Amino acid sequence: MSQSPRHPQSSGSEEQFTNTSTPTTIGILGMGAIGTLMAWHWRDLLTSQRLYALKPQADVITRQFSQLDGSVDVIELPIWSPHNDPLCPELDWLVVTTKATHTLAALRPWSACLSTVKRILLLQNGMGQQQQVEQWLAQQQLSCEVWLGISTEGAFRPKPQQVVYAGAGSTWIGPASGNSIPPESLPGQLQLVTDIHQRQREKLAINAVINPLTGQLRCRNGELVTNMEYRQQLIQLAQEVQTLYDRMGWTLAMPLVERSQQVAEATGHNRSSTLQDILAGRPTELAYICGYLLAVARAEKLPMPLTEHLFQALN
Repeated sequence: MSQSPRHPQSSGSEEQFTNTSTPTTIGILGMGAIGTLMAWHWRDLLTSQRLYALKPQADVITRQFSQLDGSVDVIELPIWSPHNDPLCPELDWLVVTTKATHTLAALRPWSACLSTVKRILLLQNGMGQQQQVEQWLAQQQLSCEVWLGISTEGAFRPKPQQVVYAGAGSTWIGPASGNSIPPESLPGQLQLVTDIHQRQREKLAINAVINPLTGQLRCRNGELVTNMEYRQQLIQLAQEVQTLYDRMGWTLAMPLVERSQQVAEATGHNRSSTLQDILAGRPTELAYICGYLLAVARAEKLPMPLTEHLFQALN
């Protein structure tokens, strides 16, 4: 049975747009695991030619997409490339799903076409890249809005042309600044929240515990709670990150020691993105996770020795 995009119930801080009278045109920059997952959610737009991948060359991107029930879809996504079409497409959303470390490098080749883009959505791990993008856009005198996204969906790419849907979840988005006009409609699977920065900090705290530890220990998430030695390291690191959050007045829905163990157990069979990067020989995103928190801590003159040690060992 094919899985259809889910729209979880909204809470008081969430707004959902179901108005589909205004056609939405989306470009995806970064067709890795999450980019492919979002393309699968938005595949209905393919029939109206309103979904593209941005890539310097090629005519189409093909991915085998393994769904939650084990069935396989083949996704063929048309490419927009200046080599194929000199006219820049008008996009309601340019969704950037590259690694945080590659954000600006991915955007720069498309600077001549960003004047026809209404919104850039950074759907990535970590924090700090938003400021880099906003500064670069100002330098280029580009006025497209910057939006931020957080997803609890799981996907991984075992082979270059294959993506596996590992776990259903939610994807929340919101404007980076409070000056953005709410869109008339949102692409399916996205929920608008009033304070996306709070959602970012929640996920950042969990990632700052699970990602560096699994990278250092070369273990799956669940081993952080089933192995007593690893669990003690998780508790100590979570307490250190919690101290910074308390200092900054950044509230969390529950104590980080409890929440990080809860997430590690719920995603027990998963490999964190940091571990996947290390095993594949790729640069990690820890500069935008641990590195971001360390920069905040230094400004507060708050030592974070455990985070510093893990960051230096893995970065």
